[in-house]
This record gives sequence, C-alpha cells and structure tokens, in this order.
Amino acid sequence: MMRIVLFGYSKTGREIAKLLVGAEYDLQIIDENPLQVAKANEDGFFARHSEFRDDSMLEDVGIGRDVEVLFCTSTNDSLNLFITLSARSMDKKLKILTLIYKKEDEKKMLLAGANRTISPYNVGALKAFRIIDKPKVSEVLNLFTLQSNKLSMNEIEIPKGSILDGAYFNDLTIFREYNLIFLGILDRELGDKFIFYAEGINHKIDENDVLIILGSKSNIKKFKKAIA
Repeated sequence: MMRIVLFGYSKTGREIAKLLVGAEYDLQIIDENPLQVAKANEDGFFARHSEFRDDSMLEDVGIGRDVEVLFCTSTNDSLNLFITLSARSMDKKLKILTLIYKKEDEKKMLLAGANRTISPYNVGALKAFRIIDKPKVSEVLNLFTLQSNKLSMNEIEIPKGSILDGAYFNDLTIFREYNLIFLGILDRELGDKFIFYAEGINHKIDENDVLIILGSKSNIKKFKKAIA
C-alpha cells in the first residue's frame, strides 16, 4: 500500500484527497488549522493537527522512512516552501508536488525540491480526475511527478482521415503510448453529449467528435500529429 502525506487541507488539497480515496493508498492529512483538521476528519479522512515547528514533525509522519508521495497544498506559501525544503533534505527519492499561487514562485519551489508544482487554477483538472476509475489514479500520480511540461487538459477534434475515425474506446492503446489520460468524448451524433470514459461504454469514435485528454503539452502535441 502506497503511503501518501498531504500537508494543507486547502481547496486544492481536498480535491487531491478525494482523488486518492481507495484501499490501495494509505493517506494521512496534516494541517496547522484545527478547523481544517476537523473538516478533513468529517470528510472521512485520517487527519491530524501540527504546528510545523521543525523537522521532527516530518519524521513523525514517516518522511524519510516509508512515505512515497508528499503533497504540499497549504494556503501558506512560506509553509509550503519550508515543508518542501525540509522533506527533500530528508528523502532524495520522495515525490513532492507543491502548490503555488504565483507563477514566479514556480522556480523557487522546484529549486527547493518539488518534482512538480500546481496552482489553484488546475483545480478544474483535479475534479476531472475524479471521474477516472481507481486503477487510473496511479497514472495521475505519474503525470504529477514528471519533470516535463506542465499538465494540460485539451479538447481535440478528430480530423477527416484520422486513424481514430471508426475506432472504439476499448481497442485503443495510443493514449498510453503518449502517456495521456483519456477522460471522455463529445459525440456530435448525440448532440454534443459528453460521454465519460469511466462509464465503461465501448463507444465508437467518429470524424468531428472531440476527445478530452489530459497530459503534458509536449505529449499532447505529438498525439495530435500522430492522429492527423
């Protein structure tokens, strides 16, 4: 079971926590605000209060020992920086995702040791993750921790003559080949009805349908070229 720690039950933190619900993850939530701790516990998570005074708190929750993934999603930028720096010094292999509120803070957090950063503006993408069935969660974590282009959610219209025209959902491997997550499709024949991939329908893709996919900008660009 993968051990994950989330510091900061902010709006973004809540979306990540909801994504990680499942027996395959041991999730622990930490917050400096007792009210947020109470909220997390009410939502069904295991949460505890900490003042974040020194590295002993990180050791206590398992950083440097058995925690594999760390999310720093406090609304306090300084706190996110402190935890990122401290955790990275304790564990060089730990996967760290850190919340930023200003674009100019990204470089600082990456230098501090974050594998990736995310802003509150990505919350829409986080909500989209929640439609994915649980085995797909590991793919989301891999996307988060890739040191490549930023995560992006795109709408891609199937062009005339595309290799995907006439293909069925369940027969496709091309999304895995480009490290993309396929969320669903807008079907023109059904009046632009959105069909979630997680619904389990083996839907036929046609010319002019619109795919909704998630991945790095560079991989999405390669994917568009491949299906043209």
